Amino acid sequence: MEIAQNFMGPGATKTMARINENGNVVGTIIVNCEGFPETTTLDSLTAATYSTHMRNLSHHANNSLKEIDVTDELVVLRLVSRKTEAVVTPDHEFHLIAVMRRT
Repeated sequence: MEIAQNFMGPGATKTMARINENGNVVGTIIVNCEGFPETTTLDSLTAATYSTHMRNLSHHANNSLKEIDVTDELVVLRLVSRKTEAVVTPDHEFHLIAVMRRT
């Protein structure tokens, strides 16, 4: 979490800690602009897998949204499956991914 603290400020660390307090949250990941997980509460393989796929998916969703309305912008992407739910908040420098269990 020290990378989140150094580059994104103390608010990022507090936000990650607050998200992780929820009992359904499996983990959180902060992904840099190159697609590498900078800070995570998951194991490295799982974090790398989610980082790659969710970042690509949010990029494609944003491009699709831009084709519909050029002035619009993707704020949050929520992907729900039978077992898990992933929420991505894209930014120019970092993406925040929260992975949760479905109840």
